[in-house]
Amino acid sequence: MSLLTTSAASIHQLGAAAALVGSPRPQPGAANGAADGQLWSRYDVVANTMLAGGWLIEQHTLRTERHLDRATDNAVRLKDLAVLGSVVTNLGTIATGQLLKHEFPKGLPLDDDGHLTSDTSPRARRFYRCHTAMKTLNRVFAGGAIGFTPRVNFNILRSYRPGTIFRLFT
Repeated sequence: MSLLTTSAASIHQLGAAAALVGSPRPQPGAANGAADGQLWSRYDVVANTMLAGGWLIEQHTLRTERHLDRATDNAVRLKDLAVLGSVVTNLGTIATGQLLKHEFPKGLPLDDDGHLTSDTSPRARRFYRCHTAMKTLNRVFAGGAIGFTPRVNFNILRSYRPGTIFRLFT
């Protein structure tokens, strides 16, 4: 692999790990994050962009420079779906965040832990549940992208080097 592809693979894995962990929780009384009712952060956007961008470069290299066998091609497709799911749920998280900002200009009434207070309207609760589900799905897809990486790598290794050493590790 070229230096660009190796760097992109590293960026992809860093982005996937950052997306899986999620943005750091703001301190109570902080000027941003859950303290002012904002439920998504630039951290999540950057992490998911790194995840998707790095994978696009790596996947392009795999598909154009190598002849993949059927099992490897299927593993790459599964990882494609996980990365695509991460991108779509990240966009959904941003969209619901913007809808929340439009519907509730002062932000949602959140406590110091980032949970809704008891006097929240049913509409706000519905938005909050949708947004929380999107963030959870985003983390599931990011975890899937991480989880499919060994399968892709071992299939690539098998298709490149089907010798004795490889058989020791599988």
